[in-house]
Amino acid sequence: MHTFTESVGVPLRPYLLWLRLQRAAGAIAAGHTLSEAAHAAGFSDAAHLTRTFRRMFGTTPSSLQRRGPRVQAQGRNGATR
Repeated sequence: MHTFTESVGVPLRPYLLWLRLQRAAGAIAAGHTLSEAAHAAGFSDAAHLTRTFRRMFGTTPSSLQRRGPRVQAQGRNGATR
């Protein structure tokens, strides 16, 4: 684990948690319920996801859900990113 931290710059467990939160945020942005997103990302329930999300990002996943579907940004040449 020390090798991972030295090469990436972040300890392994927080990095894995970050990946799980990204997966949950992507599922929420795609229109899944909080419970579905929580389970898909490996959280035990929506409350566990909400606590962790708030601790890491300072906001709740339901605020992301209220923003609606994600819109893709377009580059100068019109290609989506």
